[in-house]
Amino acid sequence: MKTMTDASSPRPGTSDQVLVDPGWLRAHLADPRVRVVEVDVSPAAYTDWHIDGAVLWNIYADLKDTGYRLAGTAALERLAARSGIGPDSTVVFYGYAPALGLWLMKLYGHPDVRILDCSRDTWRAAGCPWSTAASEPPAGGFWPSGGMEPGGRAGHVPSAVHQPLDGLYHEDGSFRPAAELRQVFAPAVLEGGGEVIAYCTIGGRAATAWFVLTHLIGRDRVRVYDGSWAEWGRVPDTPVEGCATHHLTNPPQT
Repeated sequence: MKTMTDASSPRPGTSDQVLVDPGWLRAHLADPRVRVVEVDVSPAAYTDWHIDGAVLWNIYADLKDTGYRLAGTAALERLAARSGIGPDSTVVFYGYAPALGLWLMKLYGHPDVRILDCSRDTWRAAGCPWSTAASEPPAGGFWPSGGMEPGGRAGHVPSAVHQPLDGLYHEDGSFRPAAELRQVFAPAVLEGGGEVIAYCTIGGRAATAWFVLTHLIGRDRVRVYDGSWAEWGRVPDTPVEGCATHHLTNPPQT
């Protein structure tokens, strides 16, 4: 397990200071400019316990509409505001799908978004502050700048490359070095300058693939299909092949 430090520093292979270690976050929990958000598909883990002061973003209830696309701009503005996020906030995500939160905030132009570089269990085991009480931060002022249901089908998008995401993390939940992360991805994903579009079931693992490829490995032209299979598999006239899981697609070049 890595030793916690008092300050975060860029990891090798990163283009910006996008990962923060638990020591840095622990030292900044009382900073009103820092907001911590747990991203998950249900409130169960958050209700059991969460990082002290963190708020919950429930993917199904807060980030997606009934068609599994991103919630509208107004809804996302309200979510950020009630999470205490303002234009100058440093937002740190953790939990089941922290990369989805980071991707979403970057999509709307927020300048300072990070991911906690350890797992929930590592945070608690290290004696870092946690709570069972729901957090209610002062309202912020965020601004934007920019197949399992009836009728669903199993399968994958034609031409998609199946890309498992095993091996991204150390035992403590921190990301592995860039050289090791490159070994996780298929050559078809890493090589060439074509565009890669990541999708999974609802976008959580797809956003993780985007984050690792873009921020930790430095692969250009990577995007996330936010509707993912939850949307694609429910549209009657979309082409479907095989069995669905998390995939990356290389669109044909025009």
